[in-house]
Amino acid sequence: MDEADTPLQARTRRARQLLMRALETEPARLDAAALGIAALERPELDFRRCERSLVALADRVRARRAGEGLLDGIQALRGVLADEEGYRGAAEADYQNPENSFLDQVLERKVGLPITLSVLYLEVARRAKVTLFGVSFPGHFLVAGELDGNRKLVLDPFHGGALLTETGCEDLLHRVAPQVKFSPSMLVAASVRTIAYRMLNNLKRLYLDKGDGDRALGVVDLMLALAPDHPGELRARAAILSALGAYRAALRDVERCLELSPDAPDHDSLRMTAKALRHRVELLN
Repeated sequence: MDEADTPLQARTRRARQLLMRALETEPARLDAAALGIAALERPELDFRRCERSLVALADRVRARRAGEGLLDGIQALRGVLADEEGYRGAAEADYQNPENSFLDQVLERKVGLPITLSVLYLEVARRAKVTLFGVSFPGHFLVAGELDGNRKLVLDPFHGGALLTETGCEDLLHRVAPQVKFSPSMLVAASVRTIAYRMLNNLKRLYLDKGDGDRALGVVDLMLALAPDHPGELRARAAILSALGAYRAALRDVERCLELSPDAPDHDSLRMTAKALRHRVELLN
């Protein structure tokens, strides 16, 4: 590790290593990816303890299961996680708490965001042999399973694992993203990489809303590890770096944006930003 690293930079470096290792495993490991993200805050995170908790919950789901059908598995899963353990969505007053975005803390506090509760449901279900997948639904992450005839059972872990019909999904979408028109094609399986990226995007917004540029920068670094040339995140990192006074690094990101998107609508604005950053860099010399 570079001796110049701050503790936050060291945590970001380790979180990136853990996240990329989880995604490069075959198949990719959602639990390990989520815990890698949690390592942004807790370098001492006890991975084995989290695994024991997930296994213990899955054992109870298997014991509670009345039959081998998907609905039997879902009912057992909901019974353990929602009814017995009381896992629930964060209240409005606590919704912006970053702890709701970390799987280890959701396991401990039994409160989380739609996406972290969905990760919990998915990982307990996987261990209990209940076949479910994550749904990157606009504005509110969900979980679903396939029935015969291409039919799906959709669960909302944020609301106690409530079962949703297509009409229920459409109603949910109207509440959380009224500008978006519902389509059944939204209810498709999300990859582990997609889920991890969405978790990070949530966390980035939370830190930016709190004015915590240092932590937001670490999250954006992880997002760019997943999508190295994402123009929006390069712009976001450049803005954060500039606000933190890291003008050389910000300039590199802006110049990369100009290289990647020569026809971008904000090309002139980016050129002006690059010019201003070069001036600031010159003043540092």
